[in-house]
Amino acid sequence: MRRRDSEAEAEKQQATVPAYGTSASGLYRRPAPDRNVIVALHTRGPQKGALQMARLVADALSAPLHGLFVWSAPISARDVPRMTQLTEEDLHGLVLDVEVGDPAERLIARARAQPGSLLVLSGSSAHHPPLGVGPIAARALAESPAGIILVREDMPVPERLARLLLPLDGTPTTAGSIAPVGELASSARAAIDIVYVGAVGRRSIPPEDAEPGSMHAPRYVDQPQHEWSAFSEEFLERFLGAIAHCPPDVPTRMFLGAGHPSAEILRYANELGSDLIVLVWHGDLADHHGEVFGLVLKDAPCPVLVLKR
Repeated sequence: MRRRDSEAEAEKQQATVPAYGTSASGLYRRPAPDRNVIVALHTRGPQKGALQMARLVADALSAPLHGLFVWSAPISARDVPRMTQLTEEDLHGLVLDVEVGDPAERLIARARAQPGSLLVLSGSSAHHPPLGVGPIAARALAESPAGIILVREDMPVPERLARLLLPLDGTPTTAGSIAPVGELASSARAAIDIVYVGAVGRRSIPPEDAEPGSMHAPRYVDQPQHEWSAFSEEFLERFLGAIAHCPPDVPTRMFLGAGHPSAEILRYANELGSDLIVLVWHGDLADHHGEVFGLVLKDAPCPVLVLKR
């Protein structure tokens, strides 16, 4: 465990970190400074699941893994294992950052300073409205520009990332936010399962109000050998390829969600054995999209990666 108690020490460490480090898969080149995986450490309840997930993602991306611990008064990094009830083995390989202040504010500040990073937060098994997460995670979701992985303490954490579940609604703005998914899938040698969650033959949005470039599933899908095959091929080419620039080596499958979007997302996550659900959030809880977002967060059977649109 490497420790950092001050900005001066951080600068010293930055100057002495070698160009290469080690991961479970061997040597890797140190990425850009703003590309880190940051797991929030705390004194409240279990957090080993979040640590395990953070290691998994950091290793897949060959990114430095930071543990951020925020306290109300200055402390030594040597006190962190005792305060978090984590062992030296739990913290092995982390760059431990100890800061003073409000935990949510410091976490958001780190995300704003390094928007290319991924934050990993422990969730709660209790369903705290409206998102089913605690106050720090809720504030980070609202204000952080970085992607956030939420791990409830009651959910299993995969040993490796094999299947990523990606719900899409057929709009270019949602697809424009998912570039990190293709990169993660390619680095982890994982497959992406796409669930189209727009209503079949949807006509509830007047044409003049629909987002330009959107795609809606065919009105009739009783002849899947014709309509669904052509639709899914065009959908993947347009949204996953042209807009999201997903690497071509990532295996993909596409499924049609025929019921309520949240129920279909959760159903496919369970049936397909997804290791990570990816949600693109528009930031508004008052609309239908916000309702779907909250329901999936509360009942997800696996960790959830939230990307901002």
